[in-house]
This record gives sequence, C-alpha cells and structure tokens, in this order.
Amino acid sequence: MKISIAICTWNRSRLLRQTLDSLLAMEIPTDVDWEIVLVDNRSTDDTVDVIEAFQDKLPIQYVFEEKQGHSVSRNTAIHKATGDYILWTDNDVKVSENWLLAYVKGFRKYPGTAFFGSKIIPLFEQPKPSWIEATWTKCKPVFAARDLGEEPLALGNGTYPYGANFAVRAEIQKEFCFNTNLGRSAKGMLGDDEIDVLKKIDRAGHSGMWIPDAPVWHIIPSDRATTQYIADYFVGQGQTNILQGKVKKNKATARREFLRNHLAWKWKRKKHAPDEWVSHLIRASLSRGEYQALKRLGDS
Repeated sequence: MKISIAICTWNRSRLLRQTLDSLLAMEIPTDVDWEIVLVDNRSTDDTVDVIEAFQDKLPIQYVFEEKQGHSVSRNTAIHKATGDYILWTDNDVKVSENWLLAYVKGFRKYPGTAFFGSKIIPLFEQPKPSWIEATWTKCKPVFAARDLGEEPLALGNGTYPYGANFAVRAEIQKEFCFNTNLGRSAKGMLGDDEIDVLKKIDRAGHSGMWIPDAPVWHIIPSDRATTQYIADYFVGQGQTNILQGKVKKNKATARREFLRNHLAWKWKRKKHAPDEWVSHLIRASLSRGEYQALKRLGDS
C-alpha cells in the first residue's frame, strides 16, 4: 500500500513548519510506502525555504501551482499523487503521532470504503477570547472543529468529514475532482469545496467511514480569533449559498437583511451578551455574502 499525503499551501510558512514537524514525528507503518505531495500555490513568503529544510527528512514531492485557488491546488495534488489513497490535511495543523497508522488500519479494515475522516481539534495559540468561548456552538464551524465521536461511524447522507482531515481512495478521488468555483483563494473565502466532492462521491453510491483515533490539531493564530475573521468566513459562506443554490432571494432582500443585522450587532455588542450579538454578526455576514454574489451574477 502507498499513501499520498496532500497539503496545499499559500503564504503560511510559519504554520507549515509546524505541520511538517508533526509529520516528521508520526509513526510510519513498516509495510507502507508514502509520499507528501506539497503544492505551493504561488507563495511569496519563505515557504520554499521551509520546504527545502525538510526535503532530506521527509518524502516530499514539491509542486508549484501558478493559478491561484485552493481547489485548483487540490486538483493539482490529485494529478501528482501516486498513492493508493490520498490523505488530505492542511498547512496549519499538527497531526497526531498515530495519524497515518490509524488511517492505514482503517483502509485495511474497510477495503471497499471510498472516503474516510477523523477529528479536527482547534488549538488556539493565544487563550480563546471569552466571547468565542461563550458562543462556541455558533463559532466552531469557522475553526473547522469536527468530532463525530469515539466509535467508527458510517459517513454519508449529509454527514461528512472536514477538509483538514480526510482521505479518499485514489481511484475514486481521481474520478471526482474539486470544483474550482468553490474553495478559498487570495481574494475570498468561499467554502464547501471538499463537502461538494464528498457529496458527489456519496451520491455515486460510494461509502464513507469515520476513523475516531486519527485526530489533528488545527492551529488558530490570534489574527483569526476576531470578529473580522468570523465575518469574513460567513461572507464566504453566503457567497457559496448563492453559487450552490442553497438560498433563493434577490439583491434587495439580501441587502435589507445585511443592513438590519449589521446595525443590530453593532448596537447590541455594547449592551448585550455575546450569544445575542454574535448571532447578528453571523446573519449580517451571510447576507452580505449573498448580496455580493447576487450582484456579481447580475440578479435583481
């Protein structure tokens, strides 16, 4: 068996170094071949220097992708991968020591399964702000928190892993590539790129499985523990909602909802508990994203 670990990166060299350090520390099954397909999406920081520092320590296949976009880079990784399974993670995680070992055990236990996933545990570099702690149920999607329990679980039918920690059998993944109209890029935070792929795999009749003992820790820098970052995330979700037809409304309605909720969160943040004003921040951001997408599409 050969495993291709796929990582796409853009200007996150400091965090990428921590990711590669964690891969260096993980346990490698003795009867498994593996590679790291590391796609550099036109980074302008010292990403190349960081990667070169690990070239003699890890089986890195370095790939430069000129065209900007996470989904574009993911499709490049799929094209370059030579493994039997593609194991996806991000440039801002720390994998557990048994991460690869647990996945390999899962691949062998469920040989007919097409996709797999495991836990993503947010790891804040600075103490979590109290307002995020108080509204964690609402905020946790922003930080990709995912935990479906301690037992193996069938995935599909609306229940899927998240992008920082999932795997797909390579022959299936090469059939179902990522929609380049979705996913993050230098100019936006569109979401649902991996969910879109996993839904298509699921609807084609393939099965999935939750592997509970292969966690990763998602590193959250202080500049992401802010109202601006949460707003940006949900603006991207609003844009995605329109692109995927999840909501039906026109520009006037979206703009009206944005203004109403934006004013409410600005006012209530001064006098009310976080649980109330965060809800308005989220709704305002979703509506703003929907309005922006409708405006670009020329919808009246």
